[in-house]
Amino acid sequence: MHKWLLRVVLLLITAIAASTAHAQAGVTPVNPPQPVENDGKVEVLEIFSYGCMHCAELEPPFEVWSKKQKPDVKIKRIPTPVPIMGIDSSVLYYTLEALGQIDRLHPKIFKAIHQEKVVLGNPATLSKWLEKNGVDPKKYEAAQSSFSVVTKAGRARQIVTAYKIRSTPTLVVNGRNLVVEQKVGGIPAMLATVDQLIGEARATVKAAPAPTITKSAVK
Repeated sequence: MHKWLLRVVLLLITAIAASTAHAQAGVTPVNPPQPVENDGKVEVLEIFSYGCMHCAELEPPFEVWSKKQKPDVKIKRIPTPVPIMGIDSSVLYYTLEALGQIDRLHPKIFKAIHQEKVVLGNPATLSKWLEKNGVDPKKYEAAQSSFSVVTKAGRARQIVTAYKIRSTPTLVVNGRNLVVEQKVGGIPAMLATVDQLIGEARATVKAAPAPTITKSAVK
């Protein structure tokens, strides 16, 4: 029992020290920390908007970085519901996900908006762009109002609110720290900072004692 308490105290001291250091390095501790799934993995959220130029710049290096992560790191995209350039990213993202098209079209959306200057915030223009890229506009419209898409878009709004997101792109590590590109000095520094936070979170996850199952709890 004493050894278990000592481990908990040491973890708390480490977390407090790390929090102070990260605040100085441009990392914002989440207050209060948000719950993450207790599955032994480190969660990284990419909170983005399709209309955000900085998100478009982050996407290619972030994709390369993501593929280098170990199996104990799970990465989730969280599109913001706040319209930028007339685009509700959460609706667009989750609708294409429901149609099985998001992996194929995700990078193309950024390219269309920021390089080709396609006004995807205009519904008619979006329909033409979708059709050009192999998506039936009628199926898109039907999926857009589906229970699944509405629910996921609502959940994205809750996450953005809970983390008090003020700008994009923001990366969230294990519900505890926000990393904003503008604060850490560019994309390479952003990803390096996230790597550091993942290492710290990984150590915490491994050091945390597993729940004890008593005989009375086993049926």
